Amino acid sequence: MSPRAVQVHRGVVYGQLADPGDRFSALVDPAAGASGQPAAFPQRPGALDWLLGPALAELPQREDAFQLNIWAPNGASGLPVLFYIPGGAFISGAGTVRWYDGTRLAEEGQCVVVSVNYRLGILSHAGGIGGGNLGVGDLVQALRWVGKNIAGYGGDAENLTMVGQSAGAFYAFLLSQLEQTRGMIARTALFSLAFQPPLGTAEAAERRRIIAEELGRSTAVDATGEELLDAQQCVSRAYAGKGLGIMPTADDMVPADLFDVRAAAQRLHVGDLLLTHTAQEASAFLGQAPEAAFGPGAVAGFIGAHFEDVPEVAAHLAAEHPDSPKSQLIGAMTLHQFESYAADLVLAVGKAGKQVSSVRFDYAAKDSRMGSAHGFDVPFLFGNRLDWSDAPMLEGTSDEDFEQVGGHLRSLILGFVASGWAGTPMPTAPKPEDGGMAHGYALDAHGLRSIPLETRFGAKRPVQKVSGG
Repeated sequence: MSPRAVQVHRGVVYGQLADPGDRFSALVDPAAGASGQPAAFPQRPGALDWLLGPALAELPQREDAFQLNIWAPNGASGLPVLFYIPGGAFISGAGTVRWYDGTRLAEEGQCVVVSVNYRLGILSHAGGIGGGNLGVGDLVQALRWVGKNIAGYGGDAENLTMVGQSAGAFYAFLLSQLEQTRGMIARTALFSLAFQPPLGTAEAAERRRIIAEELGRSTAVDATGEELLDAQQCVSRAYAGKGLGIMPTADDMVPADLFDVRAAAQRLHVGDLLLTHTAQEASAFLGQAPEAAFGPGAVAGFIGAHFEDVPEVAAHLAAEHPDSPKSQLIGAMTLHQFESYAADLVLAVGKAGKQVSSVRFDYAAKDSRMGSAHGFDVPFLFGNRLDWSDAPMLEGTSDEDFEQVGGHLRSLILGFVASGWAGTPMPTAPKPEDGGMAHGYALDAHGLRSIPLETRFGAKRPVQKVSGG
C-alpha cells in the first residue's frame, strides 16, 4: 500500500461552542478550514484498556475537541462516505485516536473515511444527567458539517454510510431514527449494538444526586475538569455490575422507546441496515474475573431475570460450557444484550420492508479470557495492525489470520458502503417467506456462512412507552 495513495486530514474542526464561556453550550459552525492538533475530550483510563491498550492516553485532552479525521484517496471525487462513530461507554474514546486510521478502508473501498469526536460523560449533558443530550447534538452538527464540506475532500454527502461501534452504535442507531437527520444518512452499520435503553427520569435523578454530593458546593457548570471526572467515577462505582452509570437520557431528542424494535423499525429512515456482534461480547466485561467468582446461582439469577424460557436457556448454555459458570454467564449476557436483540431487530426491520441482516464475528483472541470479546473486531475492520501493536487482545494472532479475517470483514463492510446490500458478498441462505428459518451470518477466517437467527429464548426487555421515562 502506497502511503501517498490517501490524503489525510487530522484534527479538522466541525463545530465550536456558541458561547465559549459555557461548556454546555450548543454548537455552531466553525471558521472555514479550522483545524488543530488531534485531541480527545476529558476522560480517565477506560475499563477495556486491558483489551485495547493505552493509545487513548497519547492524546491531549480538551473540552473543545470537536474534531474529525478524514482520509480520502488521491484524486477523490464523488466517492461514498464512511462516517465512523467510536465507542467508549459514553465516558471514554475518541475518533482521533490512532486505532481508527482510515487509510486502508479509504484505499480498498475507494471511499472517504471520517472519524468523529463527541462530548463524553457529564460534559455530554446540559448541566446535569437528564438535562440534555449534547453528544447527540455534537454528532448532528458533525453530520451537517460533512454535508456542507465533504465534497471538498472528494466525498458524496448523499451517499453516506454511518458506522457506529458500542456507544457509537447507540448513537448511530438513534441518528438513523431522528427526523432532523432524515436524508443525511443513506445506510447504517451497527457494530456491537447493546440493548441499553436510555435513562428515565428517576434513573437520571439518582445519578444527579451522586454527582451533586461529590461536587459539594461546586456545580457541573463551574467545577474543574478533574472534579467532573472524579464525579463520573463515583457514578460508575455506584453502578458497577448494574449497568452504565452515565449515558443518554430519554427526552424530546432521545425516544424512551428507542430500543423497542417495532417502534425503531418504523422510525428508521435509512435504506439498508447491518448489525454485527462478536461471539463472546461479555467476555470484555467479565473476562478478567476469576472463575471462582462465579457460581451456578449467578447464572440462574441472570437467566431468570432476563429470559422467559429459563430451562431452554440454561440447557443451551450448559451444553456449550458444561464446566464453567463464568462462561455460561458470559454467554447469557451476550445472548440477551447483543445476539438475540440483533435477531429481534432484524425481524422487525425486515417486516417493515427494509434490507437488513446481522453478522456474528466468530474469530477469537488467543487469550482464553478474551475470546471474541466486545471490540475485538474493530482492528480487523480498519486493517491497521501496527496501530494496535500494544493491544493485548491481538497478542498471538498471526499476521496471516489478521489479514484473512480482516479481508473478509472489510469486503463485507466496504461492499455495504458502496451500494448497500446489493454490494455485499453474502452467501445464499433460506428466507422465512420461502418456509426456511430466519437467518443471519457468521464470519471467521474462512469467510461468511449462514446461521439461524437466535430468536427462540424469549428475552425479557421492558420498554418505556412515555418519552422522558
